[in-house]
Amino acid sequence: MNTTSPITDKLDSNACLLRMERNHRDLAQLSKKLNSYICEPRTYTLFERIEILRNRLERLKDNNSEIMASLKGHKKNLGNQVERIKQQFMEFRELEKCVAEYMAGARNC
Repeated sequence: MNTTSPITDKLDSNACLLRMERNHRDLAQLSKKLNSYICEPRTYTLFERIEILRNRLERLKDNNSEIMASLKGHKKNLGNQVERIKQQFMEFRELEKCVAEYMAGARNC
């Protein structure tokens, strides 16, 4: 039995949309960090790592945009999106950690 009303679903959808928009801004900031001169790779290994990080970042941006579009368009029920949103935030936190590790390594070279 579903106890949520359409109004509650809309509020939850709006809250999720706001979180996804904030996450999108965080991804943009992470991209600026990764593209700053401080992060310029000085070795081949660092070059490979930064390319992997940039590719992951682009995939996360694309997924984030798709989720936001879906939430705006109400194409899917919020219940179907919750797991995808949780996965997006987990992947963002992991990428953020990897970027911090890369930046520490790039500074030491």
